[in-house]
Amino acid sequence: MNKSFSSTIDHAMEVLKVLATTPYQYKISELENRLNFGRTSLSRILLTLEKNNMVIRNQETKKYKIGPFAYHLGNVYLENGNYESRVLDILDELSNRLKASSGLAKRDGEEVISIFSVENYKPIKINYVPGTFFPVNRGCYGKCLMAYHDREKVKKLINTQSFEKICDNTITDQKELLKEYDRIKQQGFVISVNETFPLAVGVGIPIPSKDGTVRHCVAVSFIKGDNYLEKIEECKKTLFEYKEELSNLIP
Repeated sequence: MNKSFSSTIDHAMEVLKVLATTPYQYKISELENRLNFGRTSLSRILLTLEKNNMVIRNQETKKYKIGPFAYHLGNVYLENGNYESRVLDILDELSNRLKASSGLAKRDGEEVISIFSVENYKPIKINYVPGTFFPVNRGCYGKCLMAYHDREKVKKLINTQSFEKICDNTITDQKELLKEYDRIKQQGFVISVNETFPLAVGVGIPIPSKDGTVRHCVAVSFIKGDNYLEKIEECKKTLFEYKEELSNLIP
């Protein structure tokens, strides 16, 4: 592969990564401001991606967004994972029982990615959309799945990162983060309060696969209220009711 072609692929991936971040729609001028290459290259890449339905352009707003072929690729990823439809049924049940949003995330290599999300019962959206990559220092998914990952790999991973304090309880110190991972493994569940969004509360549990390896986490989230401590306990109890069934369903 020649360097020019390789560089073009790298640039195309950079475009897709930007389009996969909120607000998920960008004008070409906005993309140009976010990327480190010129308008000519950007226009050529967008045209190619558009021809292949990887991106689409709104003719009225002139904004680009992820296209239907990317959705197809995501479905292929899920199909290859052999996820049972019952998993989504369980997430719906959790959401309805707890009056909270629910979701499932997976660790794939060193990345934590959202697989399913059921967004109900909240006045604002605080869950990440499926396909989103999660930070390892905040929220239920990232903390839980790093807690059960290979310790040496986790140390190397977090030592190469710097963490921004986006909420009152966001963990930014690497040593404190390792202690949090230890607490999660010891107690068998994860709690997140005011780590990702103001007033956001999350409760999650690890879901071991059939081989015993923890690569998945199921979690619920809700807006913090006066009785949030009682609700955390209710969420923990309810999540554990489904742990064994989810473990049998998840590859």
